[in-house]
Amino acid sequence: MDELVDGFRYDLWANRLWLDFLASQGFPQPESLIFQHLLAAQEIWLLRFGGASPSAMPTPELSHATLQRIHDGWVEALKSEDRVVEYRRTTGEPGSRLLSEIAKHVVNHGTYHRGEMRGICRGRGEDGFPETDLISYSFAVRP
Repeated sequence: MDELVDGFRYDLWANRLWLDFLASQGFPQPESLIFQHLLAAQEIWLLRFGGASPSAMPTPELSHATLQRIHDGWVEALKSEDRVVEYRRTTGEPGSRLLSEIAKHVVNHGTYHRGEMRGICRGRGEDGFPETDLISYSFAVRP
């Protein structure tokens, strides 16, 4: 599970950069809604791991405290043994997946949506958006 924790460290680093960028731009749309969706997905999967099955997506606050809370929750969850997580989707449909599969999905989902936000910014001709590829993280933490 250590490799999964590393994935969440990368995810937190990238999310912090995007949060700071979005705040500096006045939380533009649709990027801020996409970012909130990214965090909501991380939170709902964490809630599912804890045994809850919310019928609606949460609406997490766009703040560093939220990023840290979600990150800490995932790091704590990944201290447990890999196990099947039983849950219900927001539609009520039942599902089950290994914790490790869910964790990989959550990190990959974040990468996908950060790329989506980058594409929106680039399409508008903006620059200055964060470069949050995994290799950029690698250089940032181990220059």
